[in-house]
Amino acid sequence: MSCEKKDDSIIDPVFNSPIIINPFISKDTNFTISTAPIINFSASVQVDLNNGDPIKFVICKVYFPTGQLLDSAFMADNGVLPDSTANDGRYSCSFNITGIALSCLQVGIYNIQFYAQNNSGLFSNIIYKNLVVVNTINQPPVLSNPNLPDSVVRPVSGSFDLTLTITVIDPDGECDINSVFFDAYRPTGGYIGRIPMSYTNNNIYSFTAPVLPSAADSSYGYFKYVFQAYDNSNAYSNIVTDSIKFVRP
Repeated sequence: MSCEKKDDSIIDPVFNSPIIINPFISKDTNFTISTAPIINFSASVQVDLNNGDPIKFVICKVYFPTGQLLDSAFMADNGVLPDSTANDGRYSCSFNITGIALSCLQVGIYNIQFYAQNNSGLFSNIIYKNLVVVNTINQPPVLSNPNLPDSVVRPVSGSFDLTLTITVIDPDGECDINSVFFDAYRPTGGYIGRIPMSYTNNNIYSFTAPVLPSAADSSYGYFKYVFQAYDNSNAYSNIVTDSIKFVRP
């Protein structure tokens, strides 16, 4: 009389994640206008089961240049346009996105993301394509109303804050403003540097710095400030120049 030997070994199941390769989008650049923006393209990606379970879904997501999600779509391999051949492992979808941030079109590089999940709940790798969005009627920012004192008396001791402001309006929307700054020059003409300005509210940009005591002759006289801005299409604004006379106490 005999019995079979009991097998106490552990059998590990094998879970294989899908693999996606060869992403495709129908255009590299999307030309549109800020008054009625449209982003439209088709996309596809090849999916390999990698000896794993069948695919549950494949998804494509579109992200603004600033990183926020704009839109997403499930991709299909059913032979219905924009998919060309059913069950060939290549999944497709299309986008026709309107009403994009109704107050402002973001131009620049949009990120197109692809990934898949199988019926075991395992996710594939993530791959990306870039889509450049261009505003074909882009207009540069417009600067106006610099607000700074005519003259400033330097203190004998201590300090006080001095604030410079300027109004900046971009015809394509506030989000299209990339940078506002001014170049500062000493009374002698020496270049101090380029100073960035920060948004406060109501199209106003400002810069605040302390005014300190000084005995140096170069700290007195007319300091010149040259204001300018540019947008996300690298279009520069008009130039606004103003000055402040720093006088001795």
